[in-house]
Amino acid sequence: MSEIKPPQEPENTIYERDKTAKEPQPIEAEPKAPVRAKPKIKKAFIPKKKSFTTDKPMEYRIKNIRMTSLESANMIWETLTDYQNDLAQQEVDDPDKTYHDWENVEKFFTRLAKKYSVCMSKALGGSLGWVYQGMEIAPQTMDQDLIDAIMKAEKFKIPEPIKTKLGFHIIMIGESQVHTPREKPLEKEPPLQF
Repeated sequence: MSEIKPPQEPENTIYERDKTAKEPQPIEAEPKAPVRAKPKIKKAFIPKKKSFTTDKPMEYRIKNIRMTSLESANMIWETLTDYQNDLAQQEVDDPDKTYHDWENVEKFFTRLAKKYSVCMSKALGGSLGWVYQGMEIAPQTMDQDLIDAIMKAEKFKIPEPIKTKLGFHIIMIGESQVHTPREKPLEKEPPLQF
């Protein structure tokens, strides 16, 4: 039997290695700690109170409950502020809690307005629409004293009842924006006769 010999490399290879290249050095790796995924932190929306000044007039979306006596107006106002304070004291892990609370207070205000208000806006949940200084006043729903009080009121707070000639008003500011004058719709011209 013949012995099988493994192949041997030739002493002189055709291709010789570059003599200028450096020999690779073994890299000693430091023991690494296991990599842990960092939890993603959700950024909560935190409303910031910024002062907004403009020379343009502001307008406010107003809800109103009108009562005939101060005692009944104070009772409704205390009910609303107690409800608002109870909602604020509840601990909920929600970054938009203040806005959800205000939305709930607005719904509660609407229910009270539909039930107890003596104003014509009762059917609309007490909504007076957009109110601004210098607007045409409907004498059945508001007067200039009420508009002046609305312009001084603070958003997200229900001010104490306001006395006017019409009665006692509990107001709530829903939204505010810069007033832009609206154009009156053009009257249709009669068609031309030929």
